[in-house]
Amino acid sequence: MMLPNLFAQRPSTNIYLFDLNLATSTNTLSHPRMLTGFNKDGYNNQPAFFQPDELWFTSDYQDTTQTDIWSLHLDTGKRRQITKTKASEYSPTPMFGGKHFSTVVVETDGNDTQRLWQYPMTAGSLPTPLFPDVTGVGYHCWLSKDSAALFIVGEPHRLDFASNSHDQSTFFVSRIGRCLIRDPQGRLLFLQKVTETDWYIKQYDPAFERTEIIVKSRSGAEDFCLLPDGSLLMAEGSIIYRYHPSKDITWRIFADLSAYGLMNITRLANQESRQIAIVNQPVIR
Repeated sequence: MMLPNLFAQRPSTNIYLFDLNLATSTNTLSHPRMLTGFNKDGYNNQPAFFQPDELWFTSDYQDTTQTDIWSLHLDTGKRRQITKTKASEYSPTPMFGGKHFSTVVVETDGNDTQRLWQYPMTAGSLPTPLFPDVTGVGYHCWLSKDSAALFIVGEPHRLDFASNSHDQSTFFVSRIGRCLIRDPQGRLLFLQKVTETDWYIKQYDPAFERTEIIVKSRSGAEDFCLLPDGSLLMAEGSIIYRYHPSKDITWRIFADLSAYGLMNITRLANQESRQIAIVNQPVIR
């Protein structure tokens, strides 16, 4: 059975950058910048900080029939095209060791097969598929240099674990959201849609094979990011909420970005406690 292409319909999205201020309860986000004005009506998504001053992302800039990986130097504004292929690449992610990055590739095989690939950070070696027998990969997160958590596209979507020592991935749980984050202790944070209305952010500790609920998510929101103090940020509409497991009973308002016209925030990615990249999808009225 052919799995659906998760990226078949690419909405218009843009990436914005804000400075983070965690020391105050007001003016928590400042110095807003739109980073993707060069492709304002296009698809610009899945931002990831590769360096404190370098953001990588997926974009259909220059070729709306497919996507490539681009980087943007945040100080100089200089753009650099990382991949230039006939296939579409998504979700650039740094790998352990610093010599490669991984990306989800929608291959040009006639079936739109989605697999995880490894690309060199610099010229000198060719890209290669990772876990070649595992298809339907939508998103991913590295837990160690040899193992990854995979969002596998399906009905419902599921969470698998894959390792370089095995040909096949191992099923873990179903009905998950697309956001997968490794915390500093090596634990995986993910969202599970237990029912249509009850969605929870959970934490899985591979060392003890133990899963626990962190907090119920904001209504209908899938994506979150993790701050250095262990708190979470999650957006709903124009508002970003914050939750600290040891300090808060529930989510509290962190920032309202409606004044900037950001009414449909879909993704968050932070550079420690310095900056946050925000993806906004314009609301069609």
